[in-house]
Amino acid sequence: MRALVVTPNEVDARLALGFLAEGGIAAAAFESVSMLGACLPEDMGCIVLTEESLTESEVPTLHALLAQQPAWSDIPLIVVASRGIGLEALFARAFPDAGNVTLLERPLNPLTLVSAVQVGLRARARQREVRELLEKREQALRQRDDFLAMLAHELRNPLAPMRNAVYLQKTLEGADPLIVSTRSILDRQIANLARIVDDLIDVARLERGKIALKLEHLDLNAVVTSAIDACLTVIQSRSHNVRMSLAGEPLFLQADPVRLEQLLTNVIVNACKFTPPGGEIEVYTERRGVTALVAVRDNGMGILPERIEAMFDPFAQGDQTLARSAGGLGVGLSIARRIAELHGGALGARSEGVGRGSVFEARFPLAASQAADRGAAAPRQSLAARRRRVLIVEDNADIRESLRLVLKHWGHDVMLAATGDEGLELALRDKPDVGLIDIGLPGMSGYELAQRIRAGANGSPVNVKLLALTGYGQPGDRQRAKEAGFDAHLLKPVDLEVLSELLAR
Repeated sequence: MRALVVTPNEVDARLALGFLAEGGIAAAAFESVSMLGACLPEDMGCIVLTEESLTESEVPTLHALLAQQPAWSDIPLIVVASRGIGLEALFARAFPDAGNVTLLERPLNPLTLVSAVQVGLRARARQREVRELLEKREQALRQRDDFLAMLAHELRNPLAPMRNAVYLQKTLEGADPLIVSTRSILDRQIANLARIVDDLIDVARLERGKIALKLEHLDLNAVVTSAIDACLTVIQSRSHNVRMSLAGEPLFLQADPVRLEQLLTNVIVNACKFTPPGGEIEVYTERRGVTALVAVRDNGMGILPERIEAMFDPFAQGDQTLARSAGGLGVGLSIARRIAELHGGALGARSEGVGRGSVFEARFPLAASQAADRGAAAPRQSLAARRRRVLIVEDNADIRESLRLVLKHWGHDVMLAATGDEGLELALRDKPDVGLIDIGLPGMSGYELAQRIRAGANGSPVNVKLLALTGYGQPGDRQRAKEAGFDAHLLKPVDLEVLSELLAR
């Protein structure tokens, strides 16, 4: 690394370079800050500035150079000035925000200059080490996110036909009690596995700030009711007694209903995990000034006071024993807290100790208006509102066949293709109403297939609604699907209720 000496005095520059060379320090001299150019050299270690270089015209240039530095960089600055020139005024004007500044007074001892520059270079070397660590951490996070995205994709593929098969089994009448019982087990565990996959992706995206909220004017009480309904399978499997006590007035928020329900579901499921079978769980809401509160209280295992904050760390586990009876990845509460913070709120917990239960409380700012201006919800269309001609393009045979059976059960006509080429031929020839297209097709990808269907044959476009089926759910994946011509982006395993509504519309 080099020291950069900035002085308009040629004699001072020559002397400084000579002193530093004697000390074994590489250096370069510049007549002014402007001469450094728009960007500091990569091998810059510290900057030595004389009072004469800090003119009214040069100080803004210095400020601009310092402002361009990345977060890890705090350039060591060494200022050589004479006593009695108004040092306080000089510092106030030239370095209002800089903290890494060393003042050397004239007359200057050469050893003092060399020593100060050596200290600055060592400080800069440590900063570079921090930069390297940050770069390695960023690379590790990217690799982790890429791995989690691939893992989620590979897990979602087998989940899709399993969910479709269980749905079809539920349509059977007079099934043997053993089949009904085992089917319920499969249904619960598929839902659990799907939630674990979603949590893996969400914890990474929330940590890196890659989730955008879709805010709506909503009533917290209604979201709480939906969250409890979503948790009924878990609640019933452990025979918990759940009581709900809602505020006597609507608690209107500007919030993302999907993410808010996810927060509450995670907290309720956490209470179920750590409350013995037959235990008590209470969910209540209330207004506190300009804040809406929702709390989940249980009479379960409780938490050691010193462990409460650690419960919100990613992959934290309350039970560290080999038994791991509660299960889970330990990311649910971390996700819930981050969602609360994204809404301008907070999520905390309290407990009187082990065996004495716990309370998790989430607080959110109330909406500016306490009157919702919302029209009546449109009535839901039935599954059989209209018979559709549906093209399924999917290379996974189990997903393809299970989707075909579901759609046939709903009364739709179904065409199947295992490759993009087959799908394109059917789309252009038979002109379906809807195309369910897997993105990860061999050869021609789903993106390319959508673009070619949109282009049509001989310049005649096909009037078809295209729905992307994929195991990749990052925002960039959704945007790419939109740009390719898809009307909707469905994550595997497909939510059949969502699919049925899309087909009905």
